[in-house]
Amino acid sequence: MSIRSLAKNLPADPDNPGWVLGWGVLRATHPWHFVDIYADQQTARAEAQRRGTDYVVEFGSHRLGSDEFICGVTAPEG
Repeated sequence: MSIRSLAKNLPADPDNPGWVLGWGVLRATHPWHFVDIYADQQTARAEAQRRGTDYVVEFGSHRLGSDEFICGVTAPEG
């Protein structure tokens, strides 16, 4: 059972309409796999750990309803 992301409640990405900002869980190795986006890093880390060592957590922007995720976005402080 995966942890629910509640992605629709995440802050909108001001630079990309229809996208939200948050902590994405993904497998960066081949084959690439985007799991979901989460509101906080701790929850995302728990999901990545549950999925195995190939999965990482990155802050970024996600287009809702897709597997598109752009990382390298600066995370908010706090």
